[in-house]
Amino acid sequence: MGIPLSTPAQIGAAIRGARMRQGWTQRELAERAGVSRRWLITVESGASERAELGKVLDTLDALDARLEMSTVPSDPLAELLTELGEP
Repeated sequence: MGIPLSTPAQIGAAIRGARMRQGWTQRELAERAGVSRRWLITVESGASERAELGKVLDTLDALDARLEMSTVPSDPLAELLTELGEP
């Protein structure tokens, strides 16, 4: 089960948490992912509003993590009622 992430700060925190669970330094993860340590610091801090997607995916791959996408209903209650067959 995944954790919904919707902001750069949340993605950065998730990457930092996964790195720490692996027991890696920022330098080690940066080397494994093929990114600079400076880039990783910026992403982990949530300061990168426009991080390059390829680098994010490479970083996640190095952590044996993945990115999943899901849609969020505009009105969850209405969608649930529709699924239940309620008018």
